[in-house]
Amino acid sequence: MIKIIEQTDSWLMINKPGGVSVHNDSSSVIDYFKSKGTLTAPVHRIDKETSGLLLLSKNQNDTAKLQAALADSKKSYLAICRGKLDQDEGVWKDQLSDKAEGYKNPKGKKSELKDCMTSWKKLISNNYFTLILFQISTGRTHQIRKHCALHKLEILGDKRYGDSKYRKLIASKYSFTGMALHSYKLDITLDEKERSFVAELPEYFEKLMGDSLEEHL
Repeated sequence: MIKIIEQTDSWLMINKPGGVSVHNDSSSVIDYFKSKGTLTAPVHRIDKETSGLLLLSKNQNDTAKLQAALADSKKSYLAICRGKLDQDEGVWKDQLSDKAEGYKNPKGKKSELKDCMTSWKKLISNNYFTLILFQISTGRTHQIRKHCALHKLEILGDKRYGDSKYRKLIASKYSFTGMALHSYKLDITLDEKERSFVAELPEYFEKLMGDSLEEHL
């Protein structure tokens, strides 16, 4: 179910479920709102399997202005990653291409690498999984997913950059076939006001971690 967090005459902020595409799909976010009589355009995009905050424009004339606001915003993501992480926080600066790559070479071609920066903080870790808060200073394609794979912390359910055998194990044990990456918080200036939006976590985050997560966020 697509949940509207807030809307005005010019924009919509929603909590997108994982498994729902933003556009180019008969059951996409754009088509959903069209069926409700509201024409929208994505101000940005998140992957189909990624859940969480998505900003939509309700007026084409406002899209560019909203994109400029988004470029100056602070984006925070939550992900459940494979394995135990001993460090508490850090910054990944591995260069990445700006293309969708694959499991064998997440970084991409050497000639196409660009500077990247992903800041991360461990929130909770057990013997199997780690819940990590990410903030990105650059917006390369699949940046968080690629950096996690490169640092041996693949995101649970990642079909592009994760190990297929491990993904099948997780699906079998937890009945989880999605991807545990969530666009959690967005600090942005809209309508000349500083705003902070938070998207409620999907239920499977607590199911996978086996813990109540509110106290860690």
